[in-house]
Amino acid sequence: MVHHHSGIGDLICHVPYIRAVAAQSRGGRVTVIARPSCKAPDLLSAETCVERVIEFDRKPRKSERRSGRHDGAGSQFAFARQLRELGIQRIFIFSGRTRYAVLALLAGIRERAGYGFSAGQRLFLNRPPYIRRHEGAGNWVYPEATQFAVAQGLADGPLPPRLAVPAAVAEEMEGQLRHLPRPRYAFAIGASLASKLWPEERFAALAEALAAEGAGVVLLGGPAEADSGHRIIGRVPAGLRASIHVLAQPSIMVTAGALRNCDYCVGNDTGALNLAVACDRPSLGLFGATPPALEDPLLHGVRGDGMAAITVGMVLEKLQALPPGRG
Repeated sequence: MVHHHSGIGDLICHVPYIRAVAAQSRGGRVTVIARPSCKAPDLLSAETCVERVIEFDRKPRKSERRSGRHDGAGSQFAFARQLRELGIQRIFIFSGRTRYAVLALLAGIRERAGYGFSAGQRLFLNRPPYIRRHEGAGNWVYPEATQFAVAQGLADGPLPPRLAVPAAVAEEMEGQLRHLPRPRYAFAIGASLASKLWPEERFAALAEALAAEGAGVVLLGGPAEADSGHRIIGRVPAGLRASIHVLAQPSIMVTAGALRNCDYCVGNDTGALNLAVACDRPSLGLFGATPPALEDPLLHGVRGDGMAAITVGMVLEKLQALPPGRG
């Protein structure tokens, strides 16, 4: 199974379809090909249906400021040889990119299914039916994955993205967050693009308002968000800071364990927001720079013409309308 998109949230949207592919595969297991920025080895570590993850590292995000291991033609031929050695007989390409179909052909994979958006891709595919690009409102990633899965007989309709989290990880995070009061709100404070970031001072004002009502707040992010998290706490009155905790570390599973111990999530359009929904938590996304992906009933949104247009009052009003937390 090939997952093309670069974001963690994009991969989370595909998790139920990874399981669907595995259910129709030998031994009930599947090999997943994904880009390194998805963090697939970590995110899929508790998915027993995933036999292995192979990273295809071509054209990393500009923000990574590096070259990909598979940028050159020679390294892509070597990648195809690697796949050939695995003896893969069937591949589902969750993408409209021709390149993956070519690599699959070079790898000797007999059954090759893909979106088939272009005549070029269809030339190297041999398992129709194909699908059309998503033309509706909002984000296209999940609707296209769903359409492809249904067309290929992998699913009868949309499958909600839910993620397996090891019980030991959830229990460990329960101990780390036990000092925070309930209800407990996770804030997804990071983002892949600066245009997706809600201002730190507004996160601080939101944390202050919730803490003043007796709630707990967890500021979630990767190592790059650690300084931002501490600056947000620094803007909150000293008497309320004990109810706020920064959790900035690289493991997606640890973040998922923390979300299992929260009641709600609110934050930027980033992987942690999608992860919260996949952990079965009612979530509120701040969509000022990107089209909202609101197919999941647990994901709600605040929209604005730019992130600065989203006010703390707007967020508080939407939070009051969320369904009861599940922590």
